[in-house]
Amino acid sequence: MSQSRYQSAQAAEDRVTQTVSDAANAAGAAVRDATSHFRDTASDIGARVSRRADGAVNDLADRVEEQPITALLIAGGVGLLAGLLLGRR
Repeated sequence: MSQSRYQSAQAAEDRVTQTVSDAANAAGAAVRDATSHFRDTASDIGARVSRRADGAVNDLADRVEEQPITALLIAGGVGLLAGLLLGRR
């Protein structure tokens, strides 16, 4: 192979290598961005769920304090129903 053909082939190989490297870097950056976005979104959702759960627990505690007899009867009824359903197995 002549020197100029070798140099042309080497230049073409270098361009292909650079193109593949650039594409791999771009794909890696896209994956990192998507992962970061997913992590931030999941964190936000977790915080909202936690706040709502805390609010629900506080509301339930307030209702139990306001009506302890009713809460006790409801808990007993739920326990009785669960016992009947689980006892049939």
